[in-house]
Amino acid sequence: MLWLFLSLVTGLAVACRDVSVKMFEDLKPPDVAMLELFWSLPLLGLGCLLVEVPPLDGTFWWTFVVSLPINMAAYLLYLYAIKMSPLTLTLPLLAFTPVFMIMTGFLVLGEGVTFWGGTGIVLIVFGSYVLNLNRADSGLLQPVAALFQEKGSWLMLIVAFIFSFAAVIGKKAILHSSPLFFTFFFFLVFNIATLLVLSLSGRCCWRRLVDKRRQGMWLGGLLVLHVGCHGLAIALSTAVYMVAVKRSSIVFSVLLSLYFLHEEQAAIRSLGTLLMFSGVLLITFLG
Repeated sequence: MLWLFLSLVTGLAVACRDVSVKMFEDLKPPDVAMLELFWSLPLLGLGCLLVEVPPLDGTFWWTFVVSLPINMAAYLLYLYAIKMSPLTLTLPLLAFTPVFMIMTGFLVLGEGVTFWGGTGIVLIVFGSYVLNLNRADSGLLQPVAALFQEKGSWLMLIVAFIFSFAAVIGKKAILHSSPLFFTFFFFLVFNIATLLVLSLSGRCCWRRLVDKRRQGMWLGGLLVLHVGCHGLAIALSTAVYMVAVKRSSIVFSVLLSLYFLHEEQAAIRSLGTLLMFSGVLLITFLG
């Protein structure tokens, strides 16, 4: 059951990173990206040196290249979303990723939805409604309207939609290489490419790499812990099971944000998050 432990550690690392980003109020999303991507480079480079390079074919390279801009867009939108709105209203919406994957599977491949998959979708949708249940006093549809009025919430919905495509493409790249190699090599190249894009856009303040090095080392260390445990867990288990357990990050994030950030509506938002996470588990294991 080592894969289960590693998957939970991955989820916890993601949650700690998200709460840390929210707590570093003086850092804007481009600053966060620059710090964690730069300070994680040495360990990612070391990981690439230690991992065996598998045979790589054309399919690997085109999926690898396509994955870069898709994940870059999702990554930057993710940072803006958690900076703009409470974590308890943004991160649970990542549970919509498997919902979008079912929808794209139906539209593109004609795959049907099982009873349990449908039940999981209902739980996720109902859970997202419960997140804003306190608004129901103003009308039954107000929790739905509140979801789109909160800018960070609908940005995270876009991220979940992008991730539904990124997950499929990334899985194909892994099948044509190996989990550990793809994980370390992809993030090494991704970090460098994103830093170049931020630099060319004029959004990088390189002085902050030194001034905020403690925050950078903390965030970079969490990113490497996330990446390393993710790769090892997938190598030891089935990817779909690992990713489902990794989504426990939304539960960890909500609990940590309620404790450290004292966000409002603790009971309602915790219930909504648990409903959504339950939906993810149903879709993954039974749907």
